[in-house]
Amino acid sequence: MSDEKLTMVETSALLILLAEAGPVPNASLTNDHRCELKKPSREKLERLKLIEVGGTPRRLILTLSEAGWRRCHTELAAGSPPPGSGAIGGALYAVLRRLDRFLTAQRLSLGDFVTASNAPVANDLPAVPDAPTAAEPAADEAAVEERVRAAYHKLARQAGDLVDLADLRDLVDDLDRADVDAALRRLHRRPGITLVPEANQKALDPRTHAAAVVVGDQPKHMITMAAS
Repeated sequence: MSDEKLTMVETSALLILLAEAGPVPNASLTNDHRCELKKPSREKLERLKLIEVGGTPRRLILTLSEAGWRRCHTELAAGSPPPGSGAIGGALYAVLRRLDRFLTAQRLSLGDFVTASNAPVANDLPAVPDAPTAAEPAADEAAVEERVRAAYHKLARQAGDLVDLADLRDLVDDLDRADVDAALRRLHRRPGITLVPEANQKALDPRTHAAAVVVGDQPKHMITMAAS
């Protein structure tokens, strides 16, 4: 692994990709996370093989590489923030240090932590005996999810590409809208699958707007799936 120093923005971008646990549009770093990763920094992280860059020139998609995961683990144990990172940097590294101690004590890897944190918490699950969990969806739910996955792969030229939900819905329009929405939200919690909002909200046409699925309080208009 390279020991080349990273700026706070570059390190923050890696940690965001870690937290998202899947492909993230470059525009989302700026719009959703307030982390503007400019071209020289993006190319630096790619040169150091800390990230993988895909998508199109207008819609770049960033994914944390294996080396990037290792670099994030190094940041967890760094102990002190980089010079000039300010109070927020100090707070972040205090939390990272505490997280590293917890993982070490529990003999968990960083990957174990990210995977476990994708699962819904117990209080969010329906209070129904023998209700299916997110890891073991009911047969009908699994069938809908498989249809959504198949529609994505039919539309995407390669894994990691962004696919408009409007186009995806055209391929599953025989399914109930509520069932498709529920499947999209479940898939969004899975590693490597991310629902993405349109970066330019002013450019939304009625078809794209109508196809959105709301996650939390934010409409999502596209989906990306990493290679399985």
